[in-house]
Amino acid sequence: MNRLLISLFLAVPLIPIDTTGMAQQQFDGRWSVRAIPAKGACRRAHDYTVVVENGIPRNAVSRRTPDSATGGLEPDGRVRVSFQRHRAQVAITGKLAGRSGSGTWTIAGSMACSGRWTASKWS
Repeated sequence: MNRLLISLFLAVPLIPIDTTGMAQQQFDGRWSVRAIPAKGACRRAHDYTVVVENGIPRNAVSRRTPDSATGGLEPDGRVRVSFQRHRAQVAITGKLAGRSGSGTWTIAGSMACSGRWTASKWS
């Protein structure tokens, strides 16, 4: 169960929406992200490092992108990502502003759980 939650941020770099990266460069750098479960089968919080380069976010550990991923980071900082992983549909939404961000995530399918995420940009 926790493997799917871990893959939420580890296996999926956020896919850039079709916009110019220059407007998104304000978010470039390393971000610490904490995914905190609130409901369902997921039990533990997980911490991840996400790197944003030229407005394109990716997981610091894995460059792998699921085939079914849609959405991404918008120039105004909105985060909207949806993807299929291990027979489950994962949705991540939220907002980055300045050096922090937050939002929600939901896993539906073989395992159902949801929660929130917070992010802070490294100095």
